[in-house]
Amino acid sequence: MQVVLSAINSKYIHTGLGLRYVGEYAKAQGHNVVLIEETINTPILAVLERIMSYKAQAYGFSVHIWNKPFVFRMIRMLRKLRPDAIIMIGGPEVAFDAERIFAELPQADYIIQGEGELVVSELLTALEQGGAIPAHVAYCKDGRIELNGGVTVVEDMDKLPFPYPDLERTVAEHKIVYYECTRGCPFRCAYCLSGISRTVRKRSLELVLRDMDRFIAAGVPLVKFVDRTYNLDERYFLPMMRYLAQADTQATFHFEIKADMLSAEVLDFLATVPKGRFQMEIGIQSTHQPTLKAINRQDNWEKLAANVKRLLSFGNMHIHVDLIAGLPYEDLPTFAKSFNDVYGLEADMLQLGFLKVLPGTQMRKETEEHGLLYMDEPPYEILATKYMPYEDMQYLKHFDNILDQTANSGNFKHTLKALLRASKLDAFAFYRQLTNWWVQAGHYPQSHNAKGVAVILLQFIEENYSEMRAELLEILRFDVFCDIPQWRPEWLEWNTEKIFEVTSAFWRNEALVAQYIPEYKFSSWRQIHKFYPIELFKIDWQTGEQKNLYVMLDNKSEEKRLIVLPLEKI
Repeated sequence: MQVVLSAINSKYIHTGLGLRYVGEYAKAQGHNVVLIEETINTPILAVLERIMSYKAQAYGFSVHIWNKPFVFRMIRMLRKLRPDAIIMIGGPEVAFDAERIFAELPQADYIIQGEGELVVSELLTALEQGGAIPAHVAYCKDGRIELNGGVTVVEDMDKLPFPYPDLERTVAEHKIVYYECTRGCPFRCAYCLSGISRTVRKRSLELVLRDMDRFIAAGVPLVKFVDRTYNLDERYFLPMMRYLAQADTQATFHFEIKADMLSAEVLDFLATVPKGRFQMEIGIQSTHQPTLKAINRQDNWEKLAANVKRLLSFGNMHIHVDLIAGLPYEDLPTFAKSFNDVYGLEADMLQLGFLKVLPGTQMRKETEEHGLLYMDEPPYEILATKYMPYEDMQYLKHFDNILDQTANSGNFKHTLKALLRASKLDAFAFYRQLTNWWVQAGHYPQSHNAKGVAVILLQFIEENYSEMRAELLEILRFDVFCDIPQWRPEWLEWNTEKIFEVTSAFWRNEALVAQYIPEYKFSSWRQIHKFYPIELFKIDWQTGEQKNLYVMLDNKSEEKRLIVLPLEKI
């Protein structure tokens, strides 16, 4: 029996890890399975054409909050064109409420309830051999929904095959490689489905390291572990991290961790990791204690904050922290306090998410208690709560948009720090000022590139901080110099020509040049200006203190370097 599995991803760079596991396991059991990966951005008729090109007897789809409307439309069309085909669906968006899903999508024949690798293969065997429908597959019989065992999990993670038989092509197409070494979560976060299974199941360390070797050999640039809390068991994850830290690779490995669980031994080790080898995502969500209690989180804020600051002090990994707006007991002032607490950590990115009231979660069951108003369709995003009215929630949408285009862009970090100092406001109040001005100036909701944001910040400074214009524009000039190579807008008044004699003397002094760029070989002045620009700044971008600083940007090394030169002494 020919089977087509379709993973409809949200972006081209994503890979459908779940259906990859399902498909590879089914192939290993002797089933004739083909996997198709497409995106919700592909015209639906083009995806349908690709699916229909296979004269299959069975079709399977994984359903998530980002693809449910697309997949359901696809299945309704497919049923018309293949009236006798078997249609299976699974995934977190359909696994927990089969009766509701069959009412929405009667065109489906079977719903896989829970983790589907073993179940799908068992179902295909039953369909091919005429056997009984296996447990954990919901279906309709005589007008009744048979739940047939409910939600299941894969207890033995070692049964799962390597999910990337097409690894070379995945790398060539610059797609993200996802991986999981554990499933389940011991925590019971009220908004999450992962905690429904309280057990955590681990893949053998030996198998995980073998899989990592395959990624490294293929030149995978980024491996994202999807484990809900990667660092649950130090005896398991620390040997893995040590192995990856010592590997001969340029790959980056992304982990989602619980920062207050990091021990002194782990922190000491992380200080030694090669730069760029790891990146960490840390879900904080809130620092308001009644909120944390309501969502079943028991974070030790003091230890979490200290550990995050220590991780950042190493300077060898990207640290990403998360907050969620719309949680119980959090109004705008208490959210502002959470924001200030987390912003004060000075992580590389502070991502603001909005509560999604997912079917099957505790949060969905407590809708009435907390006055939750949310979208009826995916992504079920919060619109308002009894604590935070729609107007405040919508304001935070504006706030999030501006935060992403400024602080989270990785650009203008010194300008934003200087503006925050000048404002004499806390972080939330400052970004509130910036957001209100940004919207009123007509820059929202458009997206702006780095050059556009630089011009907007110029306008913001001139209209709100005119008395400090010279100092702030000098720091903005420094950020443009570092963050937007080859762009030198006239309104920032560059000193390149004024310091020509000083910089020329530097480049003629080969011994001095070698102290800063040992590998330097002269080729042309054009190459020098492109790869080693030098500029004079009259403000210390860190402190705002007035002083002359000659700065070289080394754009030719693997990692861009900033070098302060003693040119006035030449």
